[in-house]
Amino acid sequence: MNKRPVSYLQTDPRWKAVPYQVKGETATIGGSGCGPTAAAMAIETITGRTFTPVDACKWSADHGYKALNAGTYYSYFVPQFKAFGIECKQLLGSSLHNKPAHPVHDQVKQYLAEGYYVIALMGPGTWTSGGHYILLWAWDDKVRINDPASTRAVRLNGDPAAFKREVKQYWRIDAREYNKEEDMNQEKFNQMFTEAMRQYRQELRDNDSGEWSKAAREFVIKQGIFSGSGTTPEGEPNYMWEDLLTREQAAQLLYAFAQKFSLA
Repeated sequence: MNKRPVSYLQTDPRWKAVPYQVKGETATIGGSGCGPTAAAMAIETITGRTFTPVDACKWSADHGYKALNAGTYYSYFVPQFKAFGIECKQLLGSSLHNKPAHPVHDQVKQYLAEGYYVIALMGPGTWTSGGHYILLWAWDDKVRINDPASTRAVRLNGDPAAFKREVKQYWRIDAREYNKEEDMNQEKFNQMFTEAMRQYRQELRDNDSGEWSKAAREFVIKQGIFSGSGTTPEGEPNYMWEDLLTREQAAQLLYAFAQKFSLA
């Protein structure tokens, strides 16, 4: 299955009231920015570069793709993705609304299985009362969706039958390189495991500890058996209480204890 894209909502308080308009209207991202928001999610995911709905709506308006008293022209998507070196293609020239048996639906499902993302324009029904762009990222027993205007389960995990009745248009986005599965071998696994352990142990190397060990900790510090390693950001000795203990370190610990009490 494809990786789920970055999620953006056009209704996010950070930008829902930001204008997305042409002369003669007062439209906002929250009300009309579903198309650029769907594109922004795919672009940021594929490129790894921050590209928010504000950025996408500005690009659309600046290049003449905002429709007066409506949303975004169909013609926006291909040049928007091309600006980032991403291939995008509109799949049909006519509307699919109420055509659930059209073969393009199976083609879209196959494209998603091959690593593409797909933007869909929805007609009245589950996703909208008028027109609404959404981003598809997988299709199994449900149509997996990033919806620019909702986090409701019914709109993120769409019923395929309802979806095929309500969809009007598709745009295929080439995300195959991003979604391809990397070959795993022993060397790569060892490298990943080593890095994971390094990060895990780094998280343990502070003075976090349980109250149950307080007396023991105070004893080994007072007796000079534990001296810590470096300092914490607060400037205190870092005893790394939760870090792992090797057999070698255990031997040194016991030897230090024996020396302290003239047992060695």
